[in-house]
This record gives sequence, structure tokens and C-alpha cells, in this order.
Amino acid sequence: MSTHEPSHAAAGIPLQALVAELRSRCEAVSRLQGSSTYFHEELGIFRQVAQEQSLFLQSSPDELSRIPDEEGNEHQVWYLPGSKSVLKATWPDFFGLLVIHRLNEEHKASPIAYLERWSLHNELFGDDVRFLGAVATDSGLRLLIQQPAIAGTPATDEEIQRFFTDSGWQRFIIEGNVAYFDPGRRVAISDTHRGNIILMEDGLLAPIDLRVQLLSEALFDTVVKLCSSSLKTSN
Repeated sequence: MSTHEPSHAAAGIPLQALVAELRSRCEAVSRLQGSSTYFHEELGIFRQVAQEQSLFLQSSPDELSRIPDEEGNEHQVWYLPGSKSVLKATWPDFFGLLVIHRLNEEHKASPIAYLERWSLHNELFGDDVRFLGAVATDSGLRLLIQQPAIAGTPATDEEIQRFFTDSGWQRFIIEGNVAYFDPGRRVAISDTHRGNIILMEDGLLAPIDLRVQLLSEALFDTVVKLCSSSLKTSN
């Protein structure tokens, strides 16, 4: 990746371990205040950990100075041919959306929820997403990840539904959108449209950019009810 294979602390901390540290900090704050953390609290926790562990890049990668190869709702994307991967940078101060959120909570994901999403993406779908670090810009905070590039064509809606339901995921509808739920792992996913799931040459499907969320107790119960409602509707 040009000159920006990071050599500071971000490169040496596995994503799963970083997420565990961030969530531990959130839990400590929750115990002190007697309630769960919200977006702005988690943003502050991330900034504190990023400072302590040198997760801020000293300068932006060269790719960010040129026109991106693709743009989406959450990222700008640059292809890195030499490494058969892509560089993704979040839009400033925007880290995607949650699958489901509390009534008094923003729909926006925090930086911590964003990194947890990619850690779960690696675990569930065999991806190899790496967190490269954070960049503080005049427009806001941006998070950078590197992800293997997947060759193929968009899967059909039928192939996507079969991919999840055949693996035991339960389908439900949230805010008019299709989502899936794994009660054993207490995980919900959404944004499962054709552009986010690739049919590879070997016939297998590869999710590349799903929203993935580990559910709290309250949200777990809510999703169980939504799955039950979806099942009754389909019958």
C-alpha cells in the first residue's frame, strides 16, 4: 500500500484484542454510571485508547489524496493491486449504522461498534480485515481498514437468503430492511444486499461489507420477537 503499511502500534494489535480492550473500557464506564454507554461516550473512549496506544497515523495514506476508486454510504475505497486488497476509509465522523438500536440511542455506530463489526466479520465469514489506524482530519475522525479484494459477481437475492437460512440464521425485518439473526452467537446482521455479497468463481458466497452487531440483552429479546413476527407473517 504505497508507503503506508503502518509500522506503529496499530499494526501490531490484532483487531479482536483491540475491540476487547475498547469494550472493557465501555463496561467500566457503564458500571460507574449505572447505564450503557452511548455514541458520544464511546467516541471519547476510542479517542483516549487511540492516544494511549498510538493508533493515530502521523499522516494520511497517499491514497486519500487521490480520487477514490469507489464510494459508498460508509466508505471511500481505493484498490491496492500489489496486495490484492482494498483500503477503506470511513467518511469523517461517520462509522456506519447499527443493525438495531435502543429507542433513546442514535442509529449511528460509534468507532467502537464499527471495529467490533469488522472483528465479527472476520470471525463469522473468514474475512481478514485489518485496522490500519485513525486519521484526524479538519472534517473529522476517519478510521482506515485494509480488506482482501474478492473477485466475482453480485449474488442474487435468492442465493443470499439461502446462504444465511441454510446456515441457521433467522430472517427478520427491521425498519423495512431484511436482516438475519444468529441466536447462538447473539449476533444480528443487515445490509445484505447484492452489492455486499459476492458469488465467487468456485460457487461460494463471500460477504464483504455487512453490518454486524453483537446484541445486548434488551436488543436480543427485541430481535427474538421480530423473528417470531417475521415467521408468522411468512406463514
